[in-house]
Amino acid sequence: MLNEWINPIYSDKKRINEIKNNFKASKPYPNFALSAFFNSSRLLKLRNEIIQEKFEKIEKDLFSLSHTKDLASSENKAIRDFHSFLSSKEFVLFMENLTGEKLSCRIDMQSHIMEQGDYLLFHDDVVEGRSIAYIIYLETLNTRDGGKLRLYDVKKPLHPVKEIVPTFNTFACFEVSSKSLHDVEEVKSKKQRLTIGGWFYGY
Repeated sequence: MLNEWINPIYSDKKRINEIKNNFKASKPYPNFALSAFFNSSRLLKLRNEIIQEKFEKIEKDLFSLSHTKDLASSENKAIRDFHSFLSSKEFVLFMENLTGEKLSCRIDMQSHIMEQGDYLLFHDDVVEGRSIAYIIYLETLNTRDGGKLRLYDVKKPLHPVKEIVPTFNTFACFEVSSKSLHDVEEVKSKKQRLTIGGWFYGY
């Protein structure tokens, strides 16, 4: 299944080691954003299934966005199959090689839509067991559209150290810890910021 879903350029052992080393060395805490990560035609088909899911709008002090239920319980077989792939021993081992973290086959997976005016304020994602946060971008926005994932140094939280502009088929991950302060910039345009995201858990 790995060779059916993952771009072959990420299967090279030298490339995998480079990604792991860069992940560990990245600032302000371990992270990466890998472009053209999945088979693009497969991901586009998955996107077209995802947008048929039921999204619930939630507005709180911390965030304003719409999300699905956990996609493991989707009635759509293609979506359940993708969840099974991402939580498979094969892909989890691949993730261990990319991050250097020891992971279980437990994951959380939802889809999120953020529209004009939606946002996600500072937080660190720390919940017991969470090890790696991941985001799969299913739409492309530009810098003016907003919706960037912004990573901060907890000691200097006024300006982000890294910004990730939503780009279709980018796979972004970061290590979850008390240092993993991040937010999502308010969406400024009428474009939708559509993602699949969640967490890989450790032992």
